[in-house]
Amino acid sequence: MSTSRVKSAERVLDVLDLLARRGVPMAATEIASELDLPKSTTHHLLNVMRDRRFVSYWPDQRAWTLGVSAFEVGASYMRSGPLHREGQRHMVALTKAADETSHLAVLQGTDVIYLDKREPLKPGVRLVTEVGTRLPAHLTAVGRTILARLDPEQLSALYAGYTWPTRTGEGPTSLDDLRALLQADRELGYAVERDSTTNGVTCIAGPVVTREGRPVAALGVAYLTGARSEAETAEMAQLVTEAAAHFSDSLSDRMVEESIES
Repeated sequence: MSTSRVKSAERVLDVLDLLARRGVPMAATEIASELDLPKSTTHHLLNVMRDRRFVSYWPDQRAWTLGVSAFEVGASYMRSGPLHREGQRHMVALTKAADETSHLAVLQGTDVIYLDKREPLKPGVRLVTEVGTRLPAHLTAVGRTILARLDPEQLSALYAGYTWPTRTGEGPTSLDDLRALLQADRELGYAVERDSTTNGVTCIAGPVVTREGRPVAALGVAYLTGARSEAETAEMAQLVTEAAAHFSDSLSDRMVEESIES
C-alpha cells in the first residue's frame, strides 16, 4: 500500500477520533486547525466520509458530527463484546420481575437486530423476535427508543429515501410521523409499540446508553395487548426503564474497567 494511502487512512481516523471526543458539531475550519490539516484536504476528507455516512453535515450550523456508519461500527463492537455479556443478567432480572418475555436489540441501519431473549416459565405469547431476527426499527419499541436518542441530522441521513415498510398496517409512514413519535418517546423516557410488528402484541422498551448519553441498545418486554390494565402497563414501563438504567450504568462501569485493564 502506498504511503499516501496510509496517510489518508490516518487522517480519516484522526477526524473520527476528534469528533468522537468532542461530542459536539465542529466546523471544517476548526477540524482543520485541531488536526493541523490543509483546509482543502479537510473538506475533501469530510465529503468522502459523508458519502460513506461516517460523518454528517448540519447546514444550519455549518458543522460536522459523527454519522450513522460510525454509530453502526460502535454498535457492532458492543454486540460482540460487553453488551451481550452484560445484558444477560439484566434480561433475566427483568423477565422475573415482569413475568413477561424480555429482549435485547441493537440498531443496524434502519433495522433492529434482536441479540437475545429471555422467556418466563409460564406459557407466553409467540413472538417474531427470535434471536437474530431483523425488523424495521420504526415499527418497534426497541428501535424507536434508540432512534429517539440520535441527533436530528443523523435521523434525517438514516431515513433519506426510505420507503417505510409496514407489517400490520400500523406504524409511521413518513419521517414527520416518526419524529412526532420519537418526541413523545423522549418525553416518556421509553417507547411503547402496539400491534405494529405483530397483531395483538404490545412492547415497551427503554434505551441502553453510555455515560455520554449515546444509545447503544434497547431492553424491552412484550406481552399480549389487552392482557394488562393501564396501571399494570405503567408498572411494566417503570420496570423496563429501571432495568435499562441499571444496564446502562453497569455497562459503562464494565467498559471503564476494561479500558483500565487494557
